[in-house]
Amino acid sequence: MPDINVLLVGTGALGSIYAWRLQEGGIHVTCVCRSNYTAVKSSGFRITSDKYGNHTYMPTRVVQSVDEAADTEYDFIIVCTKALPNISDNSHIIAPAIGPRTIILLIQNGIGIEQPFAERYPRTPIASVISYIDVSQPESGTIEHGTISSLLMGIYSNPDDLVRQRLDALSSVWNEQGALCKVVDDVQPYRWLKLVWNASFNTVSVVSGGNNTREMLDNPQCKALLRNIMREVYAIGEAATGKPLPERMGISGPDGFIEETDKRDVAVVPSMLMDYRARRPMEHDVILGRPLQVARQMGISAPYMEAVYAMLVMVEKTSL
Repeated sequence: MPDINVLLVGTGALGSIYAWRLQEGGIHVTCVCRSNYTAVKSSGFRITSDKYGNHTYMPTRVVQSVDEAADTEYDFIIVCTKALPNISDNSHIIAPAIGPRTIILLIQNGIGIEQPFAERYPRTPIASVISYIDVSQPESGTIEHGTISSLLMGIYSNPDDLVRQRLDALSSVWNEQGALCKVVDDVQPYRWLKLVWNASFNTVSVVSGGNNTREMLDNPQCKALLRNIMREVYAIGEAATGKPLPERMGISGPDGFIEETDKRDVAVVPSMLMDYRARRPMEHDVILGRPLQVARQMGISAPYMEAVYAMLVMVEKTSL
């Protein structure tokens, strides 16, 4: 395999696992770390993983900023930062490292996350990526990972056969290293599919007073709210994409998502609730705000999402 250089921006819990698997496959990975820079630079990532085992992962290179990393030409720039367009447009941060061969991969939650990057880099191919992973960083440089790590990606802008071949090659490395990855022709239905869970469990966990999935599902009224939000996401997503939302691992429809979550051995503390408790900004704009914009444009009523969004924005103002 020819040398492949990857720049990963936002190397927290999620980014560290995917960077580690790429580097295990022979790819050179430069990680941009911010709050965890000192710990990672000196000792690497101390990873405890039920899937991959325990390991200390030392990236090929650790830097504090994209400017510091811009002395190298990158084949791929992977963005794993939180999507907070209501606070700031962070698409500019990767500009110093963009080169003629660069493909941008956006591993972020929500709807409409690609637009700022596509507008700023109109000639650079962009891949939209959806991640399913159970991972956290309880302290700087310490990563706790369970058994899930999978990716779905598709070309968002500037598609051609060579871009697809290069994405397929990158996907093969992840697959060879145990991180399941699939390149699809149309990734947007899958982005809406992931939103079904995020727009319901993530948001309601905060506005309900700080409840995990078990506590939410044990309350009949809360369970009904979750189901109604999911129905609204399905309606908006299918109208926006013009096709039924796909299944994932045999799961489809609100009842399927609720049943699967209900069967989990361990209750999930949604990531938005973790952000709220840590007084960090929440991704409510891309998880509820942007989807609601799409709903209004298409004339679709989504009163449950509207109500939860209004409360979530107010709750955030009291916590930051």
